[in-house]
Amino acid sequence: MMAHMHRELFVLGVLRRRPLSAYAIDKIIREHVPLYRRFKRGNLYQFIESLAAKGFLLQRTTAARRGPRESKTVYRLSAAGEARFRELLQRVIADVQATDAALETAFVLLGQVRRDEALALLLERSREIEDQERRLKRLFGEARGQGAGYFAAAHAYDRIRNERRFLTDAVARLRDPKWEPEWVLDDGPIA
Repeated sequence: MMAHMHRELFVLGVLRRRPLSAYAIDKIIREHVPLYRRFKRGNLYQFIESLAAKGFLLQRTTAARRGPRESKTVYRLSAAGEARFRELLQRVIADVQATDAALETAFVLLGQVRRDEALALLLERSREIEDQERRLKRLFGEARGQGAGYFAAAHAYDRIRNERRFLTDAVARLRDPKWEPEWVLDDGPIA
């Protein structure tokens, strides 16, 4: 489910910036393979069609400038797609068990929302991380045991500590009026 959300968030985020053909989206993914290695190349076209069928994308046919076909389909976000993008961005950022690739995608896409919205999302993640830490303490205690249980607990606590450090820094940057995030509802060039 999370891999599907990650892929959906990525495609909606790319199309949120400008209309593109499925081929252009596929090319962007290929250029970012290390980050998006879970995407299967062959099913991307079907995936984009399914997003259009759900009403998240609008499509129009235009003349192709090159290639074997005379026309191509160009996709852009619909109002429902915009709402879905925001919903997925919030869900991924708030999910303390989101995969690293999903989180990295979501963090890059923070550049597509206003600074105050990005700050609110990171504060929500901070609250979720605090809740997760309380759950860990109930489950593992202070993680002073021995054996494999110790490794699981120590790993979980280290991840939480690192996440809290990251969020403290990110929130401070977003609150600092002197820090320029270098985005204005646009996270920069795709490639």
